[in-house]
Amino acid sequence: MTKRTKKVGTAGRFGSRYGRKIKVDLTKVEKLQKAKYICPKCKRKSVKRISAGIWQCQKCGTKFAGGAYEPTSKIKGE
Repeated sequence: MTKRTKKVGTAGRFGSRYGRKIKVDLTKVEKLQKAKYICPKCKRKSVKRISAGIWQCQKCGTKFAGGAYEPTSKIKGE
């Protein structure tokens, strides 16, 4: 494993490059996309991201389209 920092978490792999703000934003996005979400069909917390916009429940196998980083897209302005 590579050494990481407390402030930026997994973005610590970039070291001193790219700046703090970008690394903090990247960490937030990575936390969202790697988290488990509730399945719309079986209501269990077992949905994981397969690729950008494609989500699959690990329990019942339901595959569906959603947002790039979360299963449900957020509309700006609402």
